[in-house]
Amino acid sequence: MKNIRKILIITLGGIVFLDAVVVSFLQNSNVGLFMTYALGLFLVLFGVFFDKLLEKTPAWLKISFLSAVGGAGAFLCVLFIYGDCDNVTYSEDAVIVLGAGIRGEEPTETLAKRLDVALEYHKKNPHAVIVVSGGQGHNEDITEALAMERYLVAAGVSADKIIKEERSTSTAENFAYSKELLDSHFDGEYSVAFITNDFHIMRAALAASRCGYTGATHAHSSTVFYTVLPNTLRECLAFVKYLVFP
Repeated sequence: MKNIRKILIITLGGIVFLDAVVVSFLQNSNVGLFMTYALGLFLVLFGVFFDKLLEKTPAWLKISFLSAVGGAGAFLCVLFIYGDCDNVTYSEDAVIVLGAGIRGEEPTETLAKRLDVALEYHKKNPHAVIVVSGGQGHNEDITEALAMERYLVAAGVSADKIIKEERSTSTAENFAYSKELLDSHFDGEYSVAFITNDFHIMRAALAASRCGYTGATHAHSSTVFYTVLPNTLRECLAFVKYLVFP
């Protein structure tokens, strides 16, 4: 039985490590990707030394470890359940699409999925202005906002319905800088929706509230299966960081 568990753990570690390799070729490097590499390596080593670790690890540490894993799993379930519950009304005055990285000048698959949701929203509410939010990061030849605008225009959205926010480097800045532009665009009060991935909705909603958006609604895009692990590992760390250092 122990040998079977060892093989399963080593195999799982190998799959996780291979997933990180695949994502490396498709998306920009970030802390979530490095955490995925580390997790894969940890699982492989844990499987190799499974017998010795099982014998020498005290019961309280085993229980603590399993509790931490269980807690993290429960938190991830909450993130995805919350993120899957859209509440957009399709009557908002503006919709903000949060950036998610580009490769060169092209949106990553994660960002493209967000933009596809924005296109669906635009069909149902063509009167809303679309704010594409994202600055220029590592391995990006142009700003994310410009790449996003090009994607939407190529799909038939009129350029005069798009507002580019090209300074932000974080979720909080996405909302803060977008608000400056929207405050200038509208004479009075306005309603806002935002679009991001399912795992990111909860933190984005907190950031929107802290930036002064009242009653901001949201719509989610699904997460590409091979990016689930690096994205959720990064999101867990980012969520804790955001709560401690808002």
